[in-house]
Amino acid sequence: MKSLTFACAAALLLAAAPLPHAARGAAAGAQKFSSAYTDLKTQCRAIAEGEPEGDDTPLRCEGHGGYEIRIDFSAASSHLRAQPAGGASEEAIPLAEQPLHYDAKRKIEWRLADGKPFALIFRVDKAKAGLDPAEMWRPENKTGEFLLVKGLKGFEHIDFEVDARTPNANVRARELADASFAKRR
Repeated sequence: MKSLTFACAAALLLAAAPLPHAARGAAAGAQKFSSAYTDLKTQCRAIAEGEPEGDDTPLRCEGHGGYEIRIDFSAASSHLRAQPAGGASEEAIPLAEQPLHYDAKRKIEWRLADGKPFALIFRVDKAKAGLDPAEMWRPENKTGEFLLVKGLKGFEHIDFEVDARTPNANVRARELADASFAKRR
């Protein structure tokens, strides 16, 4: 009986003891990951006239968790960025530069941890290196497509490329984002 009482007391002490650092991190880091999407064809609108944005009409696209997507245009390309909704452009997170007439059939995937966005996944074209900007987006200069995985504010360390030809490329991109979530700051 004495050994049984000792074993019970030892078990209670172990149960009450603080977890080792690694075990605490695993228990605390049990996030629920999910995705939400911004459809660039149906969820983007031209920015109202009168805003000083240059010659081409930029687009503001719906986002998640207080962010929006902006698409601005230059002479030969479009520039995608994420920024706080209604926020100043200096707070923007540059995402990609793409052909002038960006494929509006694409979607941007928002990776969420417990419902809050922390990274974006989106498909981009890659062009041959060293080309003049006016030539880089011609179809014959396209070398492939990649999924870019970009972290939002506080998660800037998330920055990956996954070749779109990789089997299950979207799954791989999500895995990279999710695995990097816990490594923040």
